[in-house]
Amino acid sequence: MAATLLSFRSLDSWSMCKPLTIGIIAIASLLACHSANAQISRPTLYRPQLFDVQHYDVDVRLPDPAKRLIEGKVETRISWTSRAENGEYMFHLRGLSIDSVIVEGKPREWKTYGVPADDTMHHRVVVPGMHDSGSVSRVSIFYRGTMTNEGGSSPWGGVQYDDSVLYALGVGFANASVGATQYWMPCYDHPSDKVTFTGRFTVPDSSWLVASNGLESPMARNVNGSVTYTWNEQRPIATYLLTFAAARFRTFSLAGRVPHVFYVLRRDSVVSAKSYRLVPRMTDVYSALYGAYPFDKVGYYNSLKGSMEHQGMIALALSVAKSGDSANVTAAHELAHQWFGDCLSPRDFRYAWLTESFATYSECSWLEALRGWAAYLSAVQSKARSYITQISKSEGVFALEDFPRVAPSSNYPGTIYAKGAVVLAMARALAGDSAFYSALRKYVAKHSYSTVVTEDFRAAMAPALGDRTDAFFAEWITGIGWPKLNVDQVSENGVVQVTISQVQRQTNPTWPIFSTLPLNVLYTRSRDGSAIVDTIDAVMYPDSDGIVRFSCRQLLGVNAGGLVRSLVEIARTTSVSSDNTLHAVTYTLAPQPASDDVVIQRSDASMAAKVQIVDLRGVVQTEIAFGQGASQLPVGLTDLPSGAYCVLISWSGSQIALPMLVTRGE
Repeated sequence: MAATLLSFRSLDSWSMCKPLTIGIIAIASLLACHSANAQISRPTLYRPQLFDVQHYDVDVRLPDPAKRLIEGKVETRISWTSRAENGEYMFHLRGLSIDSVIVEGKPREWKTYGVPADDTMHHRVVVPGMHDSGSVSRVSIFYRGTMTNEGGSSPWGGVQYDDSVLYALGVGFANASVGATQYWMPCYDHPSDKVTFTGRFTVPDSSWLVASNGLESPMARNVNGSVTYTWNEQRPIATYLLTFAAARFRTFSLAGRVPHVFYVLRRDSVVSAKSYRLVPRMTDVYSALYGAYPFDKVGYYNSLKGSMEHQGMIALALSVAKSGDSANVTAAHELAHQWFGDCLSPRDFRYAWLTESFATYSECSWLEALRGWAAYLSAVQSKARSYITQISKSEGVFALEDFPRVAPSSNYPGTIYAKGAVVLAMARALAGDSAFYSALRKYVAKHSYSTVVTEDFRAAMAPALGDRTDAFFAEWITGIGWPKLNVDQVSENGVVQVTISQVQRQTNPTWPIFSTLPLNVLYTRSRDGSAIVDTIDAVMYPDSDGIVRFSCRQLLGVNAGGLVRSLVEIARTTSVSSDNTLHAVTYTLAPQPASDDVVIQRSDASMAAKVQIVDLRGVVQTEIAFGQGASQLPVGLTDLPSGAYCVLISWSGSQIALPMLVTRGE
């Protein structure tokens, strides 16, 4: 990589352009004086504006990176979306001081609306004159100060300096604005307005490198020892995907269909190279699934705070880069965002599930390509278990779209990651692989470099999901909850009648009955009355009452087998034998999917029985005595490998089976 060395006009020379007047601070109540069409978009409410930003040309100096100091100028090129007289340009900037605003070469006053706690705090400047639709205006903003971040007990979004690296993360988990580019540059910081970008970053000397979006300019020039790096992103980019990272980096590249470049500190070079080794293969995998890689390069830099999918220059958590794990599902997650989030950006942050659910699902697809189908199923199953047993309990239960953002939720709750990934896996099962991935490629192609809402994805999936489309989106995306199942078995003359019922409404009346549940059921049956027994691995769908019924010789597993993993909870399984010696045996997994133990309950404790935990190969993993007089038997699952099992209970020459699913975190 070649550093670009350009002359940097100091802010002292810029000050010659400052207007004599200063910005007038206006209180939030002044917003009421403006007409409805002058309202700014909220992070979770898109409003069309009279202006459309086309390009940001950013020229900043970072005189002391460790102190997060910045001196900068942003030239903004806007076009007018309709005829306007004395139209206003609105922009965001937090924690930094505006020195001056220049409109078409002349100083102008600006006003500030709101206070930092407001999600719409912003500044406005009038662009005088009559502007025809499509005409172009230029606004330059000079500013300076100490760059900040979202604050709070665990600040994330915004500008950080740690581990000798100065870097900007584009969104926050708790900040009102969600977007965090406004902590380091003036911009209309809303995902609806995608732009092109030129960034010139001046650092103290040539020992510093700067990574950013797009491609680095080959021009080089050194002025008084300081070094300027110039980056150009010619593909439309949402402001929350802009970034820079300045440090005494070393770089290395990996061969691929597009350039792959990595910025790391010298001490981390060897282990980072191992962790990043398979990234070009990831790019190829996703290109085959979703369409050609949409940008000019794949870039990563290591950051102590965490990972973020900035367009073409991804921040990867230092702990991940130093793990030496070349499978690197975190790198795969952020890379998948280049399609879902970057190429296709949410119109506003209500639709963040269209980015995070897809990237989390893509982790599973990457493991499928790397390790096979079983690894894919295991990854989906792990995310389902995580959502049901942990995330939903800590965050609450809510829809994927337009979710709550206040604690215990956040701007990016775990729900839209884990639940969303499993929902997409179920959509794949419903549609079939070919139709599912064809729909995704068409979805990406149609909306490339633009913004999307849920309806765009629904329209793309309709040909693949057919008449299930509306119900699927209503149940899994805009609906809440998941199916809770009672599995009831009645055995008579060697035939087991199985009834699987949805019971979630008994305790959660607002949850739907899920008609679009692809339920993987594993069972045995006798072949045409002969002694030959076949194992059947099938996907079944509930009727309109949420019930699945079938007969078999022995039920081996529910939400088990080799076809699909769905978001379900098995609340209770009951088996009743025909001889009435053991009237009923019930076991409950709590929480479910399985925790570290389950309890088998029986209604008749008059005789001893034997309990065997059997894997799907028929191998006995655990054998426990169910003593005479005992009505309950705890069964520990901690030492069992991850997988699906059934429980065989034997007594006096009789036997019944209870299927159970053990899902362990990876």
